[in-house]
Amino acid sequence: MSNHAVENAGIVASKVAAYGGAGGAVVAGLTLNELGVIVGIFVAVVGLVLGQIWSWRKDRRETREQEIRMRSEFGSEWNKL
Repeated sequence: MSNHAVENAGIVASKVAAYGGAGGAVVAGLTLNELGVIVGIFVAVVGLVLGQIWSWRKDRRETREQEIRMRSEFGSEWNKL
């Protein structure tokens, strides 16, 4: 291994240790109530995002279904009427 690779490995290891220590300090400093609030906020945000995605997909499905129904009833040139 070259000297440069060893130096980079040391830098990466020190960053991982620093971030891990900081994250551990934050988690250890939180009470159970604070952790519950953070988890609740996370669940709410994820639920909101997933709800929006599902609504968007439902709208796309309904649009395709309406297109098929209109073509079936009025023919392929229905939108030019």
